[in-house]
Amino acid sequence: MASGTTLKLKQQRSRDRREQILSAATRLFGQRGIDGTSLTEVAAVAKVPLSSIYDYFEDKRALVLDVPEGNFEALYQKTEPLLVKGGDPVEQLRIIFLTNFQYIKDNPSWGRVFFLEIWPSVLAAEPRVKKAVDKYALRYVQLIKQAIRAGTYRRNLDPYTAMSLMMGGMCHLTAVWLLYGRKYDLVKKGKTLFTTLHNGFVQR
Repeated sequence: MASGTTLKLKQQRSRDRREQILSAATRLFGQRGIDGTSLTEVAAVAKVPLSSIYDYFEDKRALVLDVPEGNFEALYQKTEPLLVKGGDPVEQLRIIFLTNFQYIKDNPSWGRVFFLEIWPSVLAAEPRVKKAVDKYALRYVQLIKQAIRAGTYRRNLDPYTAMSLMMGGMCHLTAVWLLYGRKYDLVKKGKTLFTTLHNGFVQR
């Protein structure tokens, strides 16, 4: 029993250290850009030895490619408790959409590194980044399909086009918010965007 407890504690410490490194990398990549950040600086901010980074990541590129997955997982941890199993799909869609805006508002460095550094670059085509984004996008598609089956959204609505409109709008609002000094309430703008798109999706 004692050895099992010790193993679990070691695994937890390992997960915590990995999250520390990802959090530090997200902040620095967002503040200074990916090219302007060294692994030595990431180690200093994460308060770990430089060698610890290589315990988890082969090189800087591997760390960069893990940042989206780590942040999406953190987003899911905030979103899932707000969802009601078997609940109204449109309400769940709204929660997922707006929780993302809130996460970006609370973590602007993540917004900057993803929407201004990774998404517009060739890194977006990397399998690990693509997989993380596809997993997130698929949740939208599933809920939109449920709303169509429930008769809330019109039957001829293409769920993939609808998802693209939602994610494209999110990208645009976030990029403008970041580039122009965060001059508006991102979550409030997200609510307006959701209402606008929802009204275009509903059954007439």
